[in-house]
Amino acid sequence: MLNRIASFQGSRHFRLQYIADSTVAAVAVSGTGSLANAAIIDLGGLTLVVDTFATLEAAQELKAAAEHLTGNPVSYVINTHWHSDHTTGNQVFVPDAQLIATSGTHETMNSFARDRVAQYQNNREKMLEAIGEAELQCEQETDTKLQQEMAWENATDREFVNMLPQLVHTVPTITFDRQMTIHGSNRSAQLITYGGGHTQSDAVVYLPEDKVIIIGDLVLSNHHPVLANATPQEWLQIERLDVETIIPGHGEVCSLQQLHEVKGYISRMIAIVTEAVQNQQSIEEIVIPEEYRAWYFTTYFKTNLNKLYDLITASGD
Repeated sequence: MLNRIASFQGSRHFRLQYIADSTVAAVAVSGTGSLANAAIIDLGGLTLVVDTFATLEAAQELKAAAEHLTGNPVSYVINTHWHSDHTTGNQVFVPDAQLIATSGTHETMNSFARDRVAQYQNNREKMLEAIGEAELQCEQETDTKLQQEMAWENATDREFVNMLPQLVHTVPTITFDRQMTIHGSNRSAQLITYGGGHTQSDAVVYLPEDKVIIIGDLVLSNHHPVLANATPQEWLQIERLDVETIIPGHGEVCSLQQLHEVKGYISRMIAIVTEAVQNQQSIEEIVIPEEYRAWYFTTYFKTNLNKLYDLITASGD
């Protein structure tokens, strides 16, 4: 695929990165309507796309890239979980491609997520006002790194909200509960779920021949994990697989080192919050540990502390 990557006209939303003869990562460009990473997989006669970005324009360019790289239409789209930065572009791929997710992801997308999209569409003007206010706050931010992150978030939010009138919430129609395998003429892709973790139901796409895994938001590379909908105790069971390369939900393509870093982060945060609860310390006083200060998604640190505080105090009742 290397030659085809070089000849692709490009996209402002993502950059293509060769992973293996079967796989290309579409790594999101910060501050655009992609937000999360995606992947293109050529199984031989069958083209898979994993996740579909946060806007329709980004998804349309992803579809064009997949067709250019593989020479085939997209046969299947896999959603690793229900969050909109991984699923908004689904409508671009139907009816030609079949959409796949776990049963749990399907249930959430067909109920809560569908209602949330309708609310977004009905409140678009208020959302634009809120983005305008956030842009003013960004101008006043004195922390350079945080200001850059806020600017990226605001720009992505504005693209998302501007797109809402064209959005048709599109839910996968094929589901699985534990594992599903898709066979091409050259290799197979294993769709696996171990249950929850980042959300109530998360799936990964594993290519055993290439030792590659597309992992959704179970691993973020140099980003704070997002624990708002998470069950941290179920987070990472991926270590049992023979993996060398990870395409994470956000950040650069990485290795098992980043998986271990995310696992360490979660354990560290649980220990910090547990100690604060035992000492009756306010979690508002907790600052980001030194080793995580360079990570992106800075604003999620406080959100993560609050989530873990609620879990820990509830378990102590």
